[in-house]
Amino acid sequence: MRNSSRRPPLLVQSTRNRRVVEAAKLHKTKERRRANRTLIEGPNLIEAAGRAGYPLEEVFALENDEVEGAIQVTDEVMRYLAPTLHPRGPVAVMRIPASDSVGRASLVAYDLSDPGNLGTLIRSAAAFGMDVAVTTASADPWAPKTLRSGAGAHFSTTIERDVDIDDLRARGFTIVAAVAHGGADPIVLGSTELPAILIGSEAHGLPDQLEPDIAVTIPIAVESLNAAVAAGILAYAYTGAGGRRESGRRPDLR
Repeated sequence: MRNSSRRPPLLVQSTRNRRVVEAAKLHKTKERRRANRTLIEGPNLIEAAGRAGYPLEEVFALENDEVEGAIQVTDEVMRYLAPTLHPRGPVAVMRIPASDSVGRASLVAYDLSDPGNLGTLIRSAAAFGMDVAVTTASADPWAPKTLRSGAGAHFSTTIERDVDIDDLRARGFTIVAAVAHGGADPIVLGSTELPAILIGSEAHGLPDQLEPDIAVTIPIAVESLNAAVAAGILAYAYTGAGGRRESGRRPDLR
């Protein structure tokens, strides 16, 4: 017999609610770093995180959404919480995993400031069995916009933050620079041992003082490519030309 005295879940109607306020702070990079948490939005991304074992600390859902264990909120509160202009919900607070060390062929985001490009780069790396390293001046790999662009790829590859290029070389990586002109054909990547392929920003590229072991240039009929597109082409060039593709590795979830 159903207990008729059971109360319905509390509906949060104010953006000043303590839990809502704390979650909304995670829109800012500084707060994500301080709390070691981020926001993820939408059922697909939340389900992908759950399948991969990533700890979701709180989930906020609209009143009519059937999400077990979620905090029910109004449309106004959801718009306040969600990283997108037209939120679909639910929105969850997720603990950011510890920065693991890359250990296989990697795409390196070198001062890549656009979170959309970074998320797409992460997606390409995961698709081709590669890891991802991100320099300090790049966008936050765990920002909500980066996560959306990654479309769940964050949960099936290793992401190392604040990476140092000299340290990668000392760890045995072959430093490969993607340059607009004058580099070798990317087919050389197929025989390159443990490449770390550096992708610079579209505005500035890679610095002149960088001394890579190899430079590669994608032969194209236009002046330049989108950074994330270039990353995907070079990842395919590595695996398709004979580079070893490895299955995804789970990051450290401590």
